Amino acid sequence: MKIGRRSTTLLLTAALALGTTVLTGLSSELAAQERKLKVWFGRDQFIPEDQFAQFKAENPGIAVEFEVIRLEDVNAQLVLATRAGNAPDIVQIQARDVGQLALGGMVKDFTAQIETLKTQFPDTYAQLSPLAWEGASGPDGRIHGVALFAQSIYLTYRKDLLEAAGIAMPLETTDRVLEAARAVGAMGGDMLGFSLIGCCVAPTWELPLFLAMGGQITDGVPQIDSEAGIAWIDFYQTLMRDKSASPDSPSWDSGQMRAAFVGGRAGIMHEGEHIYVEVHKTMPYGEGKWTFERLPTRPGQTEPHVQSGFAFPFVVTSSADDDDATIRALEYLARPAIAKQVAIRYQPTTNVAVSNDPEYLAAKPWAQDIAALSSSLISLPTHPTKVIQIYDVLQQLRDRSVADTTTTAADLAKEYQALINKAAGL
Repeated sequence: MKIGRRSTTLLLTAALALGTTVLTGLSSELAAQERKLKVWFGRDQFIPEDQFAQFKAENPGIAVEFEVIRLEDVNAQLVLATRAGNAPDIVQIQARDVGQLALGGMVKDFTAQIETLKTQFPDTYAQLSPLAWEGASGPDGRIHGVALFAQSIYLTYRKDLLEAAGIAMPLETTDRVLEAARAVGAMGGDMLGFSLIGCCVAPTWELPLFLAMGGQITDGVPQIDSEAGIAWIDFYQTLMRDKSASPDSPSWDSGQMRAAFVGGRAGIMHEGEHIYVEVHKTMPYGEGKWTFERLPTRPGQTEPHVQSGFAFPFVVTSSADDDDATIRALEYLARPAIAKQVAIRYQPTTNVAVSNDPEYLAAKPWAQDIAALSSSLISLPTHPTKVIQIYDVLQQLRDRSVADTTTTAADLAKEYQALINKAAGL
């Protein structure tokens, strides 16, 4: 039988159509087999340098999507994404919010899966400090992920300025800090003894000092109407009364505070270790111009000193349905080679293996000096359901303490304790 040109064309078209159908089917099948994982980071600096390239090489069947949702915005964005059916599997949040998100059903109880992580990746698991789990736990002790990065606030000062003012170091107590601040401020010019934040920062900045001074937080409620709380408030008021801090401090944010310190206009500040990376670029730590110590106690304190920290945990959301992929991603983020990258350029890590890594020690020459302080951090206690409301009141108190030096610290403590109790529903 003779086949004409038209018949040949029709046969070829049919064959191509059949091939396309087969390829489309195979493509759909492969796509169905590919597992997807979505991760939200709280800052650009937390993203691994290889952007999950090694993870993808080790787990070719898992496709990873990631983006940055700022820590300040993530709670609201997570609620909206969950309602829209577009929530991430892993999200980085502030530790203070774990309990509230857990009670709201936004994050998953991942406690049982931690044992799987321990079995599959024993080396990585063994390297994580207790804070890694404490910082990702709710008030009932259930673990919702892992806190791979945590930091604290330390008393940070210019050794060169304190030496010039005749101040012996370390300072250790708040009365000595105030003495040093007065001495540096008396050096003349526009010199400030203490560079003080007055606005725009969450109370996680001040609460570590409150705890160091013997303050108590009961069931997530700070007990500021107490000897420790009154001394804590008075510390800030005294800095302003003595003119040891800038008169513009009520409006100063963290950038202005740091600029005064690095620029040689201020002798002392409270600062987190993550900022030491930037200070070191301007004033290399090895030159000996600046140093740090634990937050001070109050004179005559009988309560134990507490150096508290706050973590930025990766938690597993209630939308996550692939535990194996989630465990693998958390282990990848936790392993020393990856955690070290973030620790070098930004936040300290809870992976203790990094603390002895030569590359890390070379990049952060203060790391060995701070190890004794950072290794004993406790997680900053927070209220399980009213942390935001309580923190709003504490931020108002901080602003008032810096701006109002006439109302006694005892009166402020009494006034704001009532407001805190009300915010906590007491």
